[in-house]
Amino acid sequence: MDRPIDALDLNLLRVAVALHEAGSVTGAARRLGLTQAATSNALARLRRACGGDALFLRAPGGMAATPRGERVARAAAAALAAVAESIAAPQDFDPATTTRRFTLRMTDIGEVVFLPPLLDALRAHAPGATLRTVALSSGDTPAALARGEVDLAIGFLPELREGWYQQRLFEQRYVVLRRAGGGGPPSRAAYLRASHVAIESPGTGHRIVERALRAQGIERRVALQVPDFLAAVMLVARTDLLCTVPAKLAQAAAGSLPVQSFPAPVELPGFSIHQYWHPRAHPDAAVRWLRERIAERFAEPPATRVRARRVPGATR
Repeated sequence: MDRPIDALDLNLLRVAVALHEAGSVTGAARRLGLTQAATSNALARLRRACGGDALFLRAPGGMAATPRGERVARAAAAALAAVAESIAAPQDFDPATTTRRFTLRMTDIGEVVFLPPLLDALRAHAPGATLRTVALSSGDTPAALARGEVDLAIGFLPELREGWYQQRLFEQRYVVLRRAGGGGPPSRAAYLRASHVAIESPGTGHRIVERALRAQGIERRVALQVPDFLAAVMLVARTDLLCTVPAKLAQAAAGSLPVQSFPAPVELPGFSIHQYWHPRAHPDAAVRWLRERIAERFAEPPATRVRARRVPGATR
């Protein structure tokens, strides 16, 4: 029996991927080395092959995928990457001589927790390599990974939980941070009476704190809201404000600032920290070396370690 895929020009999959990543016909045409007319024609053929589904619709600034278009593009990207990986020649990588610059997507928390040990590892094993970190929104991170602009994304990023290679590193819990000498562990009543500094932290999953508190009918007195954790930690060290932060950040902050942490007196969910990468980076020997160094330093014991995995065609 003939299947729809049997009559499909597989080059059309490259068009779907390029249009999904570029967000416009012009950008997709540029990536593919085609004219806009040829790209539009290919998109029309792909729509016909999908039974007339629009797949992509006009949107402000370009084209946006429909839900089915999203599924098709992600499945096509995974399939093309798998083919490229299977035929790619093995890559050699010598950390001792490399001058590679690695780009990591992480938050200010990640910079505090991950960078010092990573810099030590580079200095010891890859002295010519350098690191660059970027802060991206949750919407921009997948495209940056897909374009190869970012080698690894590290942190609490629920939007990348499926459809990407990933490896769990460790579990985290939230604690309450306060100025050293500002008192002992706050009771639930004291926590609710206190003034707090809250963190927006766009592009991460840390909004679960506010959602969890709302679900319990808890309303804190937020005296100040800031966009990043480091600013909040500095403010806690110099004021009587409380701040609810991940435990590893609190531990790092206590090593250099007059702050102390205590268990949260309210129920808050835990979360896990992962490293994520796109299928295009999977066979890259240099990125694989870096992933291994990160896992060696930060991954929990093998008994609780989750293998890197990819879910082809999954949607966010």
